[in-house]
Amino acid sequence: MHELLRYQLKKIGYREGELTELQLKKLFHVVSKAYHTADENRKLWEDMLEISSKGMQVLYKTLKDNSRNKLAYSEEKYNRLISNLQPYYFFYTKNADGKFISVSESVKEMLGYTHDEFIEHCSDIFMNEIALDSSKRFIRPKDGRPYELKIQHKNGSMRYLELTEFPILNTEGKIESIEGILRDVTDQVKTRKKISDMLHFDALTGISNRLHLEILMEKMLFDNYSKENRFALLFLDLDHFKHINDTLGHDIGDNLLQLIAEGVAQSLREDDIFARVGGDEFIIILNDLKSINLTLAIHRIMELVRRPWMVRNYELRISASMGIALYPDDGTNSIDLMKNADIAMYQSKNLGRDNFTFFKEEFNVSVHTEMKLIQDMSSALDKKEFLLYFQPKVLLSTNEIVSSEALIRWDHPELGLILPDKFITLAENTGFILKLGRWIIEEACQAIVRFNKVDSHKKLKLAVNISIRQFQHENMYHILEKAIEDAGLDGNQLQIELTESIMMENNREMAYKLKQIKSLNIGIALDDFGTGYSTLSYLDKLSIDALKIDKAFVDAIPKDGTQNILLDTIIAMGKTLHMSVIAEGVEHEYQRQYLLKKGCDVYQGYLFSKPLSEQEYIEYFSK
Repeated sequence: MHELLRYQLKKIGYREGELTELQLKKLFHVVSKAYHTADENRKLWEDMLEISSKGMQVLYKTLKDNSRNKLAYSEEKYNRLISNLQPYYFFYTKNADGKFISVSESVKEMLGYTHDEFIEHCSDIFMNEIALDSSKRFIRPKDGRPYELKIQHKNGSMRYLELTEFPILNTEGKIESIEGILRDVTDQVKTRKKISDMLHFDALTGISNRLHLEILMEKMLFDNYSKENRFALLFLDLDHFKHINDTLGHDIGDNLLQLIAEGVAQSLREDDIFARVGGDEFIIILNDLKSINLTLAIHRIMELVRRPWMVRNYELRISASMGIALYPDDGTNSIDLMKNADIAMYQSKNLGRDNFTFFKEEFNVSVHTEMKLIQDMSSALDKKEFLLYFQPKVLLSTNEIVSSEALIRWDHPELGLILPDKFITLAENTGFILKLGRWIIEEACQAIVRFNKVDSHKKLKLAVNISIRQFQHENMYHILEKAIEDAGLDGNQLQIELTESIMMENNREMAYKLKQIKSLNIGIALDDFGTGYSTLSYLDKLSIDALKIDKAFVDAIPKDGTQNILLDTIIAMGKTLHMSVIAEGVEHEYQRQYLLKKGCDVYQGYLFSKPLSEQEYIEYFSK
């Protein structure tokens, strides 16, 4: 990177690697254009410095000759020379005390003032700016770059001038006078501001971006805050925003983000900070908690987001999940505060969204545990730490085991036996579920082979769960076909269980995939039935063999034997469609009796057996 570019970017707070490729492309287009303009001016600037140098050499010689007449003549000649230069530069002379003696006439073309008007109205401004460091006011800064001044044009507009001064010394080495060159750099300053805005402000919403947020936070933490002067960092994430982008288009989503950002910005105080740090993620810093009711402020922001937003012809409603970290309780630097607020925000998501959660240290412990599980997950498969447990499925009419459900467990060397609710979601989020899902299918088929060797007459069936991500991204037909062929099985001993949500994606495509799988004689069950809302109209068109009633409906069976209309309807629907009806989570005898009475076919649950290891299961069904 060019050193001058590196210097300028560093001056406005840029740190390498913090911009996207598109942002960098736009940024460097502006920078390149600015440099081309600078190149065009450089030759003229060098020429004028040469002229100034020659003029000073004449003055030096005159001073040595100590001739006042020659000095006056040289000054006149020099002023005539520089006054003819183009209007974007003008020159001046000051005495040793910094008082203006003469100004080139080109000042009128640049600033609109005559020679006398400039000296009368503007010389004090120059003096005040330069006098910030009286010991060095006649030399350039240590980095060798000119001073920059801001001055008002006679017509009221604001101009930015670049100033370079040269001390003229007498024979004793003392300052005799000062020669100055002023260049109009207004366009360059505007370009620099544009670059700064591109670096510091979000292009879509106009509010601060992540880089600017970090700069503001570091300054705020350094300058103002102590334990007595607290603030809150709010991490706000819009709920299901991706659905709006996917269904209505990104232009609608962008407009919604702009409206929400504008609305929230208007509700904040001048000293608060508001930044967009991701696609639909925002950071709000509420300063000086002593002066506000934090809970009310949070509720106000949440209600503002919930209000209907008119985007073109659509009335959109959306909610937000928010996590809050407090300074200094939850962190004393920007990294810890943002991390902890992010953790709290995800806790809000886990609690059902559309709410807010204050950070607690136990959330951090949970995150560290999750990170360890993610790190250990891949090697755990190679180390054979994953196991299949089996929960029997039993005929309600005879209490005879007819099949079982394969349930994965992780025998972690440090954390012990881990249930799937602790790691399956992590596997789905990281994509590991694809590899793990293939292993479950292959291992289930091999388990069936082992069960058949124990009792070749029973031919017990085994069901495995297929995640929606696995079903979407894998060719399940080929995976299942290969698994049963490698095991030498008939497909009718294997069953897959899918949740209703799998039908949300593309009903026609899902129906085709299920029909393919059905051609392998593999059974298909719809798991957690009754909790979804998308499949009723397609149920008779799908290759479904069984409905599994969600545990919530079984839990709702009344102890006094009175009717449970929803449960009865699901059982009746399954029977009408000639499907087997399976109830899961049966824990009490009165539940089993009710299900038997209503015509349910099969049940599983702790009433009959908990999930068993392979050896325990073999002993159970071989009795």
